[in-house]
Amino acid sequence: MAEKLAFHGGPKAVTVPAKENWQREVEKEKALVCKLIDEGCLSASGKGSGFPEEFENEFRKFIGCKYVAFLNHGSSALAAGFYAAGVGPGDEVIVPTLGYIGSYCGALWLGATPVFCEVDPKTLLADPKDIEKRVTKRTRAICPIHQHGRVCDMDSLLRICRKHGITLIEDAAHAHGSMWGKKKIGNVGHIACFSMQGSTPGGKPVAAGEGGIFCTNNREFFERHLAYCHLHRGGILDELKNGKYKHLEAQVLGYKWRAHPLALAIAKVSFSSINYRNRRRIKHRNQLRRGLEKVPGVELVHDYPKAKAAGFYGGLTLLYNPEELDGLPARKYVQACQAEGIPVSGPGVSHLEHLRYIYTHGFDLYGRKRGQLLKPLTKPGDYPISESMRDKVLTFPAYIDPPDGLMKQIITGFRKVSRNYGELMRE
Repeated sequence: MAEKLAFHGGPKAVTVPAKENWQREVEKEKALVCKLIDEGCLSASGKGSGFPEEFENEFRKFIGCKYVAFLNHGSSALAAGFYAAGVGPGDEVIVPTLGYIGSYCGALWLGATPVFCEVDPKTLLADPKDIEKRVTKRTRAICPIHQHGRVCDMDSLLRICRKHGITLIEDAAHAHGSMWGKKKIGNVGHIACFSMQGSTPGGKPVAAGEGGIFCTNNREFFERHLAYCHLHRGGILDELKNGKYKHLEAQVLGYKWRAHPLALAIAKVSFSSINYRNRRRIKHRNQLRRGLEKVPGVELVHDYPKAKAAGFYGGLTLLYNPEELDGLPARKYVQACQAEGIPVSGPGVSHLEHLRYIYTHGFDLYGRKRGQLLKPLTKPGDYPISESMRDKVLTFPAYIDPPDGLMKQIITGFRKVSRNYGELMRE
């Protein structure tokens, strides 16, 4: 006899509270912030300035790359990355439409035009095959996004960049600790930029309230980014080895985008638990993946074989496959799961960039009818694969320390809904 779904008044499958037991170390944050206040470390000049330099070195060792600098936001780090790569007026930058405007707005303001690409429907990450079709003589950079800490196909992307002489600038906002093969993201491509927005555990994997990180192994890229946005960084003229910058003053090119020392104090405490949080989230993610292997209708989004996801900002992504449940609408499926106590949400995706008003209608970006967006660039239907994901993507929490038994009950709940989906079809 079929079980009665909670949606129809039956008992819930999940009776354990669906909560996160891990707590951020607020007292440690307070202690370090107060220490910096007592020391007068309120407006550090970056490198050569005590605590900020120490933390910069610590993060560089964690990533494994040669050059690291902290900035005030992840989008600032990416903007500096576009400048470092030589992006300017008339250039094109390829970005996934299932993405975020903060990933590429720095290129937009430098005068470049975004060219959107599709995502792989199994990984929801930038599709290298579609990217290569969109490369032109004007393409200066590719900006893939490691969504929720899941790593893009770095080998394919780097091959495209080598073939066409363009730069890979990774939006690694969610990917602190993610790996491709044996290397951490930030030590694989040309430039990788991380965000430190929010607070642990719900914010970015290393959270500072607000902050960003620029990583590269390329000295020229590092120096261009310094010149662009590190006004009065301590010892900056000694860091600028390239003769092109020898006549600059300590104000370099004028922007000052470095991170605030007190924000870095919050980030350092968050950073101290990154390995534990990643390890625990991976454990529960793998448990959920195994539990859903034979459950029709839903699966965890796929990873590339060389990828090791970490960070998990925004939770885990599930793919709903309605054809396995006779076309049951995703919204009805989610409602039935929620009635069982499963903390799943959707369907939907956060952003489809090509559907923003400024691209479908045009926008006077600089005023007085100037700029690269005066005419529409895109329209609905231009990216059918990415648009179809709006009805298939579900979101689930990435637990660190869930209550005992919660994950097992959640898996039981998914199985229950899939076994009894026919009851939902008859309504």
